Amino acid sequence: MSLATVLIPVGIAAVCVASEYLKASNSKWNLLAQKFRNAGAPPNGWRGCRFVQIEIVEGNVFRRTGYGHGFPKSSLDFVWAKAFPMVSASVSPAGLYLKRRPWNFLHPQILIPWSRFTSVQNISATQHVTGSVNRQLEFRGTPLPVKIPNPVAGVMDTLAGDVVELRLADPSLRINLPASSVPNWEQYAAAKPTAPSRQPSSSLVGAR
Repeated sequence: MSLATVLIPVGIAAVCVASEYLKASNSKWNLLAQKFRNAGAPPNGWRGCRFVQIEIVEGNVFRRTGYGHGFPKSSLDFVWAKAFPMVSASVSPAGLYLKRRPWNFLHPQILIPWSRFTSVQNISATQHVTGSVNRQLEFRGTPLPVKIPNPVAGVMDTLAGDVVELRLADPSLRINLPASSVPNWEQYAAAKPTAPSRQPSSSLVGAR
């Protein structure tokens, strides 16, 4: 057996481990797992997420970590993303469940109780995109409100669907995922005073 035969698999494994570590660390999934690790199966089953975005602002650091297959370029991409989602989610009276695939060993399954969220609300796809861009611009000190023309926004909202935005205070971060992945979350989240939001969007945990 040649040296290359040994080193190449070892090198690939090292890259995979390093990538897994960086992803878990950057998104704070590792910290979430320390607080909210859970191995139980959700009562309502799992739904794959097209994407999950975790945004963190700490001091002078703005970091956004995304999990997803990206925009499908073919029917095979769509089938693959459907069969093997990067993240799966579920909701129940206990809270929000999130899990990754079995080989993502530094991303154990978590269950975040509704009581730990400071805000949970539905927003449109347009609000998600413009909000993400505007927060980053504001953080960099170059506030330039980004707006999407109404005709484009209407098409985007129809094709992409609503997004559920959840905010945590400890650790301080913002989670965004497709509303279709967590249907009926409103019936589980505790009702609190809310800020006005786009109809038919709903917000049951005090949005700020």
